[in-house]
Amino acid sequence: MELFELTKIMFEDPQSYSKIPPGEKRKHFFMINRRMSIQFPLQSQSLQRLKIDEVSVIDFWQRFLRQQYTKTPFWMYTKGSKKITEEKEKTSTFKETTLKSFSLMYGYDIKMIKEALEFFPNEMKKELNEHEKMIQ
Repeated sequence: MELFELTKIMFEDPQSYSKIPPGEKRKHFFMINRRMSIQFPLQSQSLQRLKIDEVSVIDFWQRFLRQQYTKTPFWMYTKGSKKITEEKEKTSTFKETTLKSFSLMYGYDIKMIKEALEFFPNEMKKELNEHEKMIQ
C-alpha cells in the first residue's frame, strides 16, 4: 500500500482503515507524521519520540482528524521543490543557459538575475533579450 492510498483511506473510509495491518501503518509512520506537521506542528512534534508506538500514533491521527475532515485535506498534498522549479521555468521565457551566460558576462549571481526578473520584469527582460541577440 502506498502512502497516499493510506491517507485517503484514513480520511474517507473508516471501515477499510480498521482492516489495514499494523505493518503498513508502521511503514508510513514517518511520512504521515511529517505531513501532519504541516498543519499541526506541536502535536506532531510531541508524537515524534524514539520509543513511541507508531501504529498508535497513526490511529490517533486518524481518530483526531476524522472529527474535522471527511475528505483528504488540501494541505496533505504539498508541491515538491522540483515541481515548483518546473512551474517557474514554464513562466520564464528565458532558458537557463541564457541566464548563466548573462551572469558570467556581467558577474552576477543567477539568483540575483531571477530576483530582478521577479521585481523588475520589464527592464530585466529587455536586458536579457539584448543579451540573447548578442550571443547568437
